[in-house]
Amino acid sequence: MRARFIGRAASLAFLLLLSVTVSLAGPRFASARLQEEADATPSAEDQPSRERLVTLVAWYAPDESGDFLTIGPLDTNQFLVAGPNNQDDRALTGRADFEDPDNDGLPRITLGESVFDAYPVYEDDPASVFRWLYFNDEPGERPGTLVMQIEATAGPYEGYIGTATFVSRSAESGGVLVIVLKPAE
Repeated sequence: MRARFIGRAASLAFLLLLSVTVSLAGPRFASARLQEEADATPSAEDQPSRERLVTLVAWYAPDESGDFLTIGPLDTNQFLVAGPNNQDDRALTGRADFEDPDNDGLPRITLGESVFDAYPVYEDDPASVFRWLYFNDEPGERPGTLVMQIEATAGPYEGYIGTATFVSRSAESGGVLVIVLKPAE
């Protein structure tokens, strides 16, 4: 009985010591690992080869005029619920115009110096620019997702191609924009 008590007490002390060690060292290790990743990931301008995929993530919301979407920085709370980041006034901003005259009436996304022009999946079918997935497959029902093929026509990603995905919570409140790019072949 006494041996069991001593064994359990020693195990408990060991686990307590281990958890304190991990909790004190964990943030340093995680911070160092994130810093290593940040140091190892060059920006688009610094990349020696254009073989890497680039992912851009932002928040979008309808402009007050209703003519386009405004794009800005994204933030998440402790539950990973996304929303606009209104604290960073130096972050890239832009807009998405779904009937841009400079892209023959097709969608154009600008983000900082970058310009992304959407184009039809099928050249002879302009409606194939828009690929919607609605909740319960009911048009207009939210949440909804819009995916468009895009080509970067200006800025640091010029010559890249990929997709722009708008994940919409509701038509009025906006949602998350994910742009994934790769160098054009």
